[in-house]
Amino acid sequence: MSYPIVNTFEEACDVIEHLGILPLSSFIPDHPSLVSITQDDAWHTGMDTDPWLWRDRFAGDGVAAYGRFLAAKPILISRQIFPLVKCVISPSEKVADRYAAGNLARSATKIYESIRKNDGIDVKRLRMLTGMQQTSDKRAFDRSLTDLQSTTDIVISGISERLNEHGNKSGWNSTCYMLADRWMDCYFRHFRKTKRARQQKWLEQHMLHAGRSLDGKIWDRTGTVHARGGQDRPVLLD
Repeated sequence: MSYPIVNTFEEACDVIEHLGILPLSSFIPDHPSLVSITQDDAWHTGMDTDPWLWRDRFAGDGVAAYGRFLAAKPILISRQIFPLVKCVISPSEKVADRYAAGNLARSATKIYESIRKNDGIDVKRLRMLTGMQQTSDKRAFDRSLTDLQSTTDIVISGISERLNEHGNKSGWNSTCYMLADRWMDCYFRHFRKTKRARQQKWLEQHMLHAGRSLDGKIWDRTGTVHARGGQDRPVLLD
C-alpha cells in the first residue's frame, strides 16, 4: 500500500489520523510506515522536518500513543483508535494479579509502580528508583519496559533533555513514560468513562464501519491475526 510522501509534522499528523496506525518501520506487510512516507534524507538532521524528532512529539502533543505495542516494534496509534486497540490487546487482569499468577516479572511490577507514582518519568530516573542501574540489569529492564508496552499498560510520553550542571544540553535525550490510562485521560476522556463491555461494543462497531470487522478474529501482541477455524496470518491494517 503506497502513500504520498509527507514533509512536515502537520502532514504526518493527518496521515496518522487517517490511517489510525502507523509503525515507525515497515514491519506490517503492505501498510505504510513513518519511514516509507518520508524522505530518507530528512532523517536525523535535527531540523523541524526530521521525522526522528516527530515520533516523541506525536505522543507529547496527544496526536498518537507511542510505544512497542505490536511485535515489540515502535508504533504510533492515533488517540481516536488507541483506546479501541487497547481493548483488544490488554489483559483483563491487573498488573498485581498478573505478577501473583507468575505471568509478569517482578522487575516489570517495580517499573510499573514507579511510573504510576511519577508521570512522565525518564529512563535515567526510572532505573534509579527501581534499583536497576547496573549494566547487568539492562536486559531485564528493557524487556520489562517492552512487556508493559505490549500489554498497553504504559506508553512513551515524550523525551527529556539531559542537562549538565550549567543547564546546558549534554548527551542523548531520555525517553519518558506514563501509564496508558493516564495518557488516555488526557486525550480521550469520554472513552475512559465507559465500561469495558461498552468499549468492546464500540470497538466492534468502529472497526466494522471501517470495513475491518473483528468477527472470528483475535489480534495478538505478535502482530498476528488468529482466525477461528482458519490459518493464522500477519495483521494487515490497510
